[in-house]
Amino acid sequence: MREVLRQIWVEGQAYLFLYVMFAAAMVLESAYESERFSRALGRICIATLILFIGLRWETGTDWLAYLRIFLTPSSSGEYDAVVFGIDQGYLYLNQVVFRLTSDYTYFLLLDAFVALVAVYYFIERSTRLPAMGVYLFYTSYAITHFMGSNRRMLAIGLACIGFLHMLRPRRLWQGWPHWMLPFAGAAAFHRTSLMAIPALLVPRRAWPAGWVIGGLLTCVVLGVSGVPFAALEALGNALSQFAHITVVDKLLFYTSGGDSQSVATFDVMGQALLGVAKRSTILVIFIAFMRWHTPDEYAQRLYNIYVIGCGIYFLLIGSPVFQVTSTYYTIVEVVLLPIILSQVPQYKVPYIMYLLIVPFFLLISALSPYMELYVPYRSIFTTY
Repeated sequence: MREVLRQIWVEGQAYLFLYVMFAAAMVLESAYESERFSRALGRICIATLILFIGLRWETGTDWLAYLRIFLTPSSSGEYDAVVFGIDQGYLYLNQVVFRLTSDYTYFLLLDAFVALVAVYYFIERSTRLPAMGVYLFYTSYAITHFMGSNRRMLAIGLACIGFLHMLRPRRLWQGWPHWMLPFAGAAAFHRTSLMAIPALLVPRRAWPAGWVIGGLLTCVVLGVSGVPFAALEALGNALSQFAHITVVDKLLFYTSGGDSQSVATFDVMGQALLGVAKRSTILVIFIAFMRWHTPDEYAQRLYNIYVIGCGIYFLLIGSPVFQVTSTYYTIVEVVLLPIILSQVPQYKVPYIMYLLIVPFFLLISALSPYMELYVPYRSIFTTY
């Protein structure tokens, strides 16, 4: 950890600058308590993050793979191999932008703009503290899921808009375009986003704490035992006769150790334990909050969604590739934590102190597995 901190301090100042900027915005927002001021801060922060992600060059995971997709014409003989397993919506977006301009930076800016504006819209509609939401999003999700996975970040952003259907108490079939269209768009970019649709069916009241604790402890035990991964492996073997189907091919690839090379570069169990500790802490905070306050229906449904995400994460301990799917659920933490502070201002100081310290180490843990891909941050201005 000491060596990682030293390297980030020496070469990763760009990430530290954003941390300080967003943390300062969060503190100012909580001090002034002005909705207009909070929105201005939040929008400045998200615009900065869009530029940070959109103007990067050779920085982030899967850089070369996505660059090849953008630059390889559909008439090329190697096109099918390059785009194998890539969803059609993402391919169409690449082709449209490439026809307008062959500059990959314009594509990255558009990609970041659509994804991050969608996430910010979810944050601003859900809480009166949007700058805090952006800060939490940056430290927990922006590096891991948005600086590299061009497809998944679009899918996560659109799924967040789909969750806004729950802002008003209504049945799933009422106002269905408000959730169906965003999720259809998300699936066009990354089919795994279909996993998030059941989140709209969660109960309107928070599940009892005893049920949640018991259920999640069971998930941890099962995850450590490796039973869920073994079940996925068995499913892949059973479906191997349909290997020409993309979903089956992906399942076979990852359950047979296809990601072992990338996973071997960092401490899988160490990262998993940190993830379990972080999620458990947030659950404890919200459960304690509910003992003294009754959140509105929307907050309670988001809490239930977060619980499901934690369950998926715990069940798949030791398999980072599959754990990623829990992000479609746990992303709601970026509004859950601000919702708590907005309703318990008397605990503002210790709460802000917690948010200043813990997310900093989450940011470091997001950078550490792939330091050579993230540090130093390179942009189009430093490359050319």
